[in-house]
Amino acid sequence: MLTSQLGGWTQDMWSAIIGLFSFIPNWGWMIIVFTILLKIILSPLDYFQRRLARKNAQKQAALQPELLKIQKKFGNNKQLLNQKTMELYKRENYNLMGSCWGMLINMAITLFIFFTLFSGLTGISQTNMTNEYKEIESFYNEKFVSTFSDVNNESEVKTKQDAIFNNAINEAKLELETEEVNDKVYSKALEIMYNKETTNDDYQKLRTVQNAVYEKYNNEIKQGFLWVKNIWRPDTSSSVFMDFNSYQNTSGLFNSDEYKNELKARIGEETNQDTINTITNNLKTEYKNNYNIITYGIQQNYKGSWNGYYILVILAGVITYLSVLISQMQSSNKKKKQKNAEQSKDANTLQQPKAMGFMKFLLPILMIFFTIGYSTLFALYIVTNSIMSTIISMVLLKIFEAQEKKKNKTDGNGEQKIIIQNKNIPEYSRERLMK
Repeated sequence: MLTSQLGGWTQDMWSAIIGLFSFIPNWGWMIIVFTILLKIILSPLDYFQRRLARKNAQKQAALQPELLKIQKKFGNNKQLLNQKTMELYKRENYNLMGSCWGMLINMAITLFIFFTLFSGLTGISQTNMTNEYKEIESFYNEKFVSTFSDVNNESEVKTKQDAIFNNAINEAKLELETEEVNDKVYSKALEIMYNKETTNDDYQKLRTVQNAVYEKYNNEIKQGFLWVKNIWRPDTSSSVFMDFNSYQNTSGLFNSDEYKNELKARIGEETNQDTINTITNNLKTEYKNNYNIITYGIQQNYKGSWNGYYILVILAGVITYLSVLISQMQSSNKKKKQKNAEQSKDANTLQQPKAMGFMKFLLPILMIFFTIGYSTLFALYIVTNSIMSTIISMVLLKIFEAQEKKKNKTDGNGEQKIIIQNKNIPEYSRERLMK
């Protein structure tokens, strides 16, 4: 639903951008390289936002003793307390919302990229799965013509295929002892045609075509990534190849012009609604059976096989959890260094651990949701993005600490003090004593 609301422009936009990496033959590696470069490009924005927030926090900590004095003196008068607090902020040139604008801009850009990329990569996956079936269908028709000597061209494939399938349906009804034609009968008919022990010449030839389609798909069409067999599908126990219901939802088959024109031609001048419903259901069943016949070899060869092993799902949850945990540890270590113990009594400070504790579990759950229900392509983006975010966060922390350490080594005139680093200087030397 989210992808349809965002529209196809997200797919076009990200297809064009990611297309710059088309020299990489595999979409999985394309997404990884793209995500790394995207994070590097956006890192200056992250740097300035964090730097601003850090300076704001340091200034707030410096003002804390004065704020506590004001609170003790005017705590019983909220109006006067707020007035004196704002006077202090104004006198010290401290903006309470100083770091919020940078955070909001950074968050807006991050969310824009996340949701548009989610929509774009989902659309790319769906388009590729639809195109894969079209390529499979085209190969099936070519192979069918070359295998059946009584079929001269692709326009005759459907007629011959339906004749073979109808014969299998009659055999399935006899075997199941029923006159009703339903999904169970259709499934049995597919089994009968694909049975390797069959002596029916048409069934044998059709099975040859179906297996050739599987080989074509498995060796040439399908694109996997490491342990994932089909990159357009989730890294879960889901099937490698989508069933008909997934295909018609992904491709929008029943909203296509091909389907609508066929249905219109069959309905003709008919006005009875029950008859129209019957014609519609019959046409949908024909599309479904045609899909299953063409892809039956693929479905059987991948039957019971997982597309992935939940590795990206687990990584997305674990890495996101660790990323939030590292941020909490950095924040907690910073608070421990503050000399004023009374700061911990502040109501806002008491609420922060609860909020951070909630986020520590909420974000991993959200990342698991996005990776478990959608394509491996987007899961790779989430995992790579989380890893890069953690690395960049740790690097920026080291940079800030180094900057502050360097600043602390500078005297009041702004001249940096000389630090002797030669460890071989004798203990009685003048340089050692000065150090």
